[in-house]
Amino acid sequence: MPRVLIVHYSRTGHTARLAKVLADEIRRRGYEVDTEAIRVKRDRNKWLLPLPLLPLLPLLPVYLMSAQFRRVWHRVYHQPEQAIRPLAIPDVSAYDLVLLGTPKWLYLSFPVARWLKAASGLQGRRVAPFATFCGPPLKVFELEMLFEPLESRLRTRGATVVDRLAVSSNYHPYFFFGEMERLFRFISRKAFKRPLADFTLDGEVGKIELQRFCDTVCPK
Repeated sequence: MPRVLIVHYSRTGHTARLAKVLADEIRRRGYEVDTEAIRVKRDRNKWLLPLPLLPLLPLLPVYLMSAQFRRVWHRVYHQPEQAIRPLAIPDVSAYDLVLLGTPKWLYLSFPVARWLKAASGLQGRRVAPFATFCGPPLKVFELEMLFEPLESRLRTRGATVVDRLAVSSNYHPYFFFGEMERLFRFISRKAFKRPLADFTLDGEVGKIELQRFCDTVCPK
């Protein structure tokens, strides 16, 4: 029986819920599934977490407009990390497939960046990342900004990236009156002609994407 490991980090619960739905669906398909939640050694105040990313924000317009700049930037930018607790499954070499889940913190979350260095056995493993973020699946701002550096790091560790899954959380932890959610709902209507709720785990597109992802990585 193929063995699957689903490892994820979740600060607000959205990525954790996606990880559970994936685990339930893949078990239903007859696969043996183990799970691990990445735990940080010390939770940081949410208002302090973005501080390492602030110097990058002035470059964001250039990043969004220039594919050449993005290719260079992904090679040279410094990815912040956060200390994590000892892993229950530090060696993933016994698994046929690893699903790695992260929220989007501009790029990938700091604890997942540390997991990528702490975990062993990625050489030769099939890996499929999955992620949650506030907005709709914008090609550059949401998808490339997260998955390109994440998948590059996986390949550097010798893994084979087999697919990716992106689901909107329709939630943003910053600001005070839901400003970011309203902005992304507006963008979703303008760019995709769909409400943002369609791209969530409970939405029409989200459900289709979940099944497509599972069909690719764990076919029935």
